[in-house]
Amino acid sequence: MKIILAIPLLIASAITYFSLKDQVIEKKQDSDITKTEAFIYTLPSDKLITKKLSSMTLREKIAQMVIGSAIPDNFSETSADFKKLKRLCKQTKIGGFIFFKGSSADYSRLSNYLQSFSETPLLISADFERGTKMRVTDGVIFPNNMAIGAANNPELCYKMGLEIARETRLLGIHQNYAPVCDVNNNPNNPIINVRSFGEDPKLVSKMSESMIKGLQEGKVIATVKHFPGHGDTEIDSHNDLPVLNFSMDRLSEIELVPFKNAIDKGVMSVMIAHLSFPELEQQPNIPASLSPSIVEGLLINKMGFSGLVVTDALNMKGITKYFSNAEVAVMCVQAGIDLILMNLNEEGTVDAIEAAVMSGKISEDRINRSAEKILKTKQWLGLFDNRSVQETDIYNSVNTASANELAQQIADESITLVKDDNSILPLKNESGKKTAVIAISEGGEQDNTAYMVNILSGYFSNYEYVSTGPNSIEPLLEEKMKLISDYDLIIVAVYAKVRFGTGKISISPVNVDLINSLRKLNKNLVVLSLGNPYLLKEFPDAPCYICAYGDSDVSINASLRAITGKTKFKGKLPVTITETFTFGTGINK
Repeated sequence: MKIILAIPLLIASAITYFSLKDQVIEKKQDSDITKTEAFIYTLPSDKLITKKLSSMTLREKIAQMVIGSAIPDNFSETSADFKKLKRLCKQTKIGGFIFFKGSSADYSRLSNYLQSFSETPLLISADFERGTKMRVTDGVIFPNNMAIGAANNPELCYKMGLEIARETRLLGIHQNYAPVCDVNNNPNNPIINVRSFGEDPKLVSKMSESMIKGLQEGKVIATVKHFPGHGDTEIDSHNDLPVLNFSMDRLSEIELVPFKNAIDKGVMSVMIAHLSFPELEQQPNIPASLSPSIVEGLLINKMGFSGLVVTDALNMKGITKYFSNAEVAVMCVQAGIDLILMNLNEEGTVDAIEAAVMSGKISEDRINRSAEKILKTKQWLGLFDNRSVQETDIYNSVNTASANELAQQIADESITLVKDDNSILPLKNESGKKTAVIAISEGGEQDNTAYMVNILSGYFSNYEYVSTGPNSIEPLLEEKMKLISDYDLIIVAVYAKVRFGTGKISISPVNVDLINSLRKLNKNLVVLSLGNPYLLKEFPDAPCYICAYGDSDVSINASLRAITGKTKFKGKLPVTITETFTFGTGINK
């Protein structure tokens, strides 16, 4: 069923909206974001929304709050998964889906299929923190957020958000679970790390504001996460429930600063983390995502957020370890959540909430509040007018040359020369000199080692490339080590990523020993971190240390460009590594 809004109603609604929006903007003249879209939630519903709400049953309104999951990758119309998705659209009538792995063609095709099954337009979301390629095999990828913090160029960050939004809408996606507003002030954080813009609340605020502006000007819902802040934890909420034993004063001075800025600047959605914060929620094992004190009390009432509140994924052990699916569903609504993301049983979620309303535990007005916000969002997205996307040759419209040029520009500005004790960089007069490149790769196929191998010849005329894994120095490397003394320069490229669910934040001891042994050879040694910047603590005597904050193609390329003098080192540390190498450190040359 397609609902068409009459032109007079549309004009009247627009006049009211822009009149109120201008009043808000006048009060916020210092804001860089002029598209304060979140204020749509404070406006009265127009006739389309009012009529739609009045036509929906209680169960249908509850179902709007449920966000299921779908994997577009090579889906089959005859598969059990596809039949389930169709049932969730046609019978359960859930409000939307989060998409995971697939190609651009898979995304657009499945989006159109599901939209065609649903009476009310679906809100489809994805996790594109640094580009669509995080989930879409042929999408664009940008450097990690910490690289963006190191570059500290808000204009480039805005352009990145705008480009991600362009691809996002092409794919049939409407909500991006980004940007990350966590302040990463704990070097041992096993889940955030380079996903954060840095350790300084002002820097995180500035960069996240720019990304929000780009996303929402591109007509994509920006979602700041992980409220009230996941940056100072040492437990991965995929595995258990982290506890933040902070005072409210501390939280207000650090963690909440970027979220408050985003709210003031018009972000449309906030994602709530699975974190325990005893200062506000005294009941044990109650995460922020299920806490009325934190969602309704802090976020909505005290911080004034009127937009969409979404949980982090409810299949994480920080939730499932302590509560049943039905308990989680009811607690979400009682806490003030609008979008219930990836509860393990969508039909059961609707059943549990409906029963809670019928028993008086939850009021129907509470359901109406969320349903109204969700429908307003879908109207802002234009989904009542057109919910389909083009499928033909979509791969030609994503991962464009201009998008990759932007990604390379960001990467070039991010590379940080932390220390260069012997002043060997940038390399000069390398003709005839021998370079050994040793790759420490502990992530298997997920590490982008192949790209470096393919481009080394463009930077070094006489080089040897060897690699080592996480457990032992491979025989090939052991043999090559005997020849290291013949090389003029040794570059150790460390692919060290913080991976969720593993708790792993550093490299294995055998590889730390390798780096320290190379240092003792008294050769020109450069250690390049293609991931976790805090690694220098493991080998503090390394004479030269560079941070690239990730191993995307553009970050690897930017690193080699700076090492060989094709570009300058411009980045500044957005975090503190040691007492010597603190926030803002960076040798520019």
